[in-house]
Amino acid sequence: MRLYLILIFLGILTLPFADVIWQDNFEELTGWILNGEFEIDQPQGLGGEYGNPDPQTAYSGSNVLGVDLTGLGASMGDYESDLGLHEYFAISPLIDCSEFVSVELNMMKWLNVEQPAYDHAYVSVSNDNGTTWIDIWTNTNQVTDNSWQSAYYDISEIADLNSGVRIRFSIGTTDGSWQFSGWNIDNIIISGIPVTYGTIEGDVSNSYNGEPVSFVSVMSQYGATLSDETGYFILNSIPTGNREIIINAPGFLPYTQNNIVVTDNDTTYVTCELEPDPDTPPSPQNLQTEIYDGNNVHLTWEAAEYPIEELLAFNIYRNGFIISSVILEEYNDVNLVNGIYNYYISAVYDAGESLPCDPVNVQINTTGNGAESIPLPEFALSNYPNPFNPTTTITYSTPQLYSSLCIKIFNIKGQIVKTIPVRMTQAGNKQYSVIWNGKDDSDKLVTSGIYLYYLQINGQIKAMNKMMILK
Repeated sequence: MRLYLILIFLGILTLPFADVIWQDNFEELTGWILNGEFEIDQPQGLGGEYGNPDPQTAYSGSNVLGVDLTGLGASMGDYESDLGLHEYFAISPLIDCSEFVSVELNMMKWLNVEQPAYDHAYVSVSNDNGTTWIDIWTNTNQVTDNSWQSAYYDISEIADLNSGVRIRFSIGTTDGSWQFSGWNIDNIIISGIPVTYGTIEGDVSNSYNGEPVSFVSVMSQYGATLSDETGYFILNSIPTGNREIIINAPGFLPYTQNNIVVTDNDTTYVTCELEPDPDTPPSPQNLQTEIYDGNNVHLTWEAAEYPIEELLAFNIYRNGFIISSVILEEYNDVNLVNGIYNYYISAVYDAGESLPCDPVNVQINTTGNGAESIPLPEFALSNYPNPFNPTTTITYSTPQLYSSLCIKIFNIKGQIVKTIPVRMTQAGNKQYSVIWNGKDDSDKLVTSGIYLYYLQINGQIKAMNKMMILK
């Protein structure tokens, strides 16, 4: 049954043609997590030392979710004084919104809370099963409901296409006086529009000369890809609606294109013209390649003169993907299968990453394996999954034990966001790993985008790589 028929009956308006994802009228126990004086019970009209008391009846049926419905604590029917932040809370069961967009929260509420200079009530939403919360509503003045009121919240930015959604109602902080009756909630409905998918395709070019920009990351909230050698890209399985793409390319200013209208089972074409960054450091020069032992490639290049900033490393790209970061001006790419390989090099400075050098193509065509000539890498650094959300495992190896070793993570602007100290117990190219939860040194989640991460040993950078967070 379509949601709008139900909501017309309840007196709540919502999007037409939306479906009910989840609902609760509190007549049965459904797995709410209750803390403090939150209860699911029959309201009795208690409280109201200040403001108005609880309702005497539910909006429909017998039970509601509310604060101190039955006369708990020192302030009968009211929340208590001197509560901490979100100290009283009620957390919903897990709600699966993974097949819906335009997700909404509708409910009937009867709320009494003092002005926010003293007391606070919140509605919060999580999309990671309650690990982190986003407050979508809090009282901006004193609220004194004396009847049931309909309430609507657009939670699409948090809940769309997510399977780990939970809703939280809370009270706190409160001051030392003037207690109110707090939350009373009935007939919660989570609704959304069943998702359909379309495609975004386009071309990435240099706005200055019209040349294609190859092998750069094109990200959306729902997936990522690389442009090919002609600058062309395609993003499949993008939910219909107004969507956004973000492109971060070395040597160009960050590019965002929004309001891309994706329609069901159709393709939307976009043109992305990137502006060169005037402050981009110079590229490496004179990339040379030499095939040895049949299926190994030796690369050499020269660093450009750039006295302003400190050179940190060189990034080696093969077919658009970074394969290693090195300090020296050479690299061996070994044990390749037959095929054509496109190489280019960029330089990483304190100021950021340079444009890539001119690419060089190499063709491998051999029946031998050349395994006897493959040297083991001295240092290795990688992460999986990549892209990821919200955690990734960073794996590293070294040829010997070191007393001081850490992983440092930088954003695309070159600002450090996280330092992860690590320790070793064995030597000899042993693999170790650490987990990064996507939070910075202040324990705040970082934004979507590309991040650089370094293996630093005794104050020196030994390896570097890139990773991408998608949310």
